[in-house]
Amino acid sequence: MAGYSLITHKGKEILYVDYTGMSKEEILQVMDEATDYALKLDRPMLRLSDMTGVFAVSEVVEKAKSSGKITHHLTIKRAAVGITGAKKVLFNAYNRFTGNNTRAFDTVEDAKDWLVI
Repeated sequence: MAGYSLITHKGKEILYVDYTGMSKEEILQVMDEATDYALKLDRPMLRLSDMTGVFAVSEVVEKAKSSGKITHHLTIKRAAVGITGAKKVLFNAYNRFTGNNTRAFDTVEDAKDWLVI
């Protein structure tokens, strides 16, 4: 289910953004749409991104930074899935550089469980 939606896990609402299998252009478009959606909802929320099978090229990283800055006040907790190997090294560097404390998980279920505790 590539795209974004509100899901419920253990009674809590999560903005789930699934980039699985998307091209760079699709990722950038969905990031913009999900950011606009979060801003329209205008309430604090839990966020989960699935980056399985996606490589974060510089444009994607820059868009993620930009989106994170403008939705920071609306984010309670943030988790990500599909970040392994070299992507995990880049992800950890990004977190250190931006002060972002998104946590990476191996599965969507593990991420959802962490978000709602």
